Amino acid sequence: MEKETLTREQQDNVVRWIARNYNVESIEFMTFNKDLKTGSYHLRFKLNKDQHSGITVNTLSEFDNSYESVRLGALEDFRDISRHSIIPQNEEVDISHVEVTYLGE
Repeated sequence: MEKETLTREQQDNVVRWIARNYNVESIEFMTFNKDLKTGSYHLRFKLNKDQHSGITVNTLSEFDNSYESVRLGALEDFRDISRHSIIPQNEEVDISHVEVTYLGE
């Protein structure tokens, strides 16, 4: 069985989700796996070279949506990169300035 992974487009969507609420200069996607007990997917990443975090979703198809947003916890850990003005969920997010290291690179 082939190991599931995310496409670049799906990873770019995650960058957009995060960039809605945070000032992101760089993101390095580190690991992606499926929890065989719960069926959920876990994606771990490093923001701006030093802040580790991750997200969990229920279905792989959730990564196909570019209009989501996420909050990273604990709030205190990410306060220094939180946007003062959040980008609304119905607006496009420009990620051309974000340095992205994709899974497997």
